[in-house]
Amino acid sequence: MPFLGLFIAVVCLFTFFRKRSNRSQENVTDRFWKRESIANNTRLQDLSGLPYITIPFDKFPIGMYENDLLKNYENTLQTLSGQKIVNFGTQTNTDLKITYGTASLPALTEYEQNFTTLCQTLTAYAGQLFELGHTDDARTILEYGISIGSDLSQNYLLLAKIYQSSGETGRIRELLASAEQLDSLMKRSIVEKLTAMLPEDTTNTPVQ
Repeated sequence: MPFLGLFIAVVCLFTFFRKRSNRSQENVTDRFWKRESIANNTRLQDLSGLPYITIPFDKFPIGMYENDLLKNYENTLQTLSGQKIVNFGTQTNTDLKITYGTASLPALTEYEQNFTTLCQTLTAYAGQLFELGHTDDARTILEYGISIGSDLSQNYLLLAKIYQSSGETGRIRELLASAEQLDSLMKRSIVEKLTAMLPEDTTNTPVQ
């Protein structure tokens, strides 16, 4: 009998938690579809006020070095400069539709993809410059990548490597503070690697 009572109690607990889980999932689903309904009924909004990104070619070493890879990256940047680029961060398609209207989604998706391509190109461009010994140029490009919200780990880690080589511990700590604000799957890995690059006596020192 004690065993039967225990068995019944376990079954009751299992049933209770399963029902609660189902209700929670139903609430999430309901909220999603309500937001989708609002999004799908939002009219087209003016996109002229979006935070469009401009590539600062005057700060980049465009055409300064004879290297095929560099030229390819520079050509990609030139192409991107003629397109609209926006970093929407962690906003979902539903968020974008609610804010700007369903009809705007294809254009907004293109702008976001252009941003992704820009970040990838900047990191690759800087990496090649670094390999060729043009460290200052690589630094400029990587710092620009961080300033526009790139969440690519290589952007952070190569820039930190450059700072480390010149003894700029404070700069690494600033990078770490920036990485800690990321909403990205790579956040934890980036933060751990940047932390490992700091001298032990400065790891817990707050950023000024």
